[in-house]
Amino acid sequence: MDRSWSEMTETGPRVTDADVRRFEEQLGHELPADYRAFLVAINGGHASADHCVFRVGRDESVLNSLYSLNAGNQRDVLATRQQSPRTHSDLPAGALAIGYDDGGGRIVLPLTGPHRGEVWYLDTGNPRPEGSNPRVEWFDRRDVFRLAGSFREFMAGLRPLDDAGASAAL
Repeated sequence: MDRSWSEMTETGPRVTDADVRRFEEQLGHELPADYRAFLVAINGGHASADHCVFRVGRDESVLNSLYSLNAGNQRDVLATRQQSPRTHSDLPAGALAIGYDDGGGRIVLPLTGPHRGEVWYLDTGNPRPEGSNPRVEWFDRRDVFRLAGSFREFMAGLRPLDDAGASAAL
């Protein structure tokens, strides 16, 4: 296992750079280099208790899973998640849902525009009301939070789930 990434459990089967390139062709966007490297080295999985807590605004949340290219469970496959109307309906254009937290909020990676390669959080527990001002950019919505400037930065910032973190995240 590549030690530059946080530990993951129940990871997806090994993939090659060619597998990731095929997914990019299917998606119609090139993935950021750090996220591509993560897929080749780890290929998603469940977050371990040693690397799972992240900050969302003033609160904390617990990373549950990151999708893989070819997990045994179709629910955790990147392509399947992108085709799901429930997942896709509130995603910004050109963004990829790459995982979720324990509350079902989505971890998102924009693949286009000025926020390309950053990691964002879509709060599905407190979503934007239907019919809200359509002129508000997706990154200015009250149910969207920037988590990190890159995927590698997001992963490096994950903290252990301890008693204080567990109570703060719940």
